[in-house]
Amino acid sequence: VGVNKMMVRPVWDGTTFVPRKMMNLSSSFDHRVVDGWDAAVFVQRLKELLENPATLFIDG
Repeated sequence: VGVNKMMVRPVWDGTTFVPRKMMNLSSSFDHRVVDGWDAAVFVQRLKELLENPATLFIDG
């Protein structure tokens, strides 16, 4: 997983644009070793944890 620098970008909240810190991540998977489905599940789970870090402390 490659981490890029954090930047402030405008995000629409339904009524106006608000500044929000955003960071791009990049990933690369060798399909000879890792199935694409498993890679996608990993990326989605990583996204969930980064967007809601409190979920790290929830059992289940």
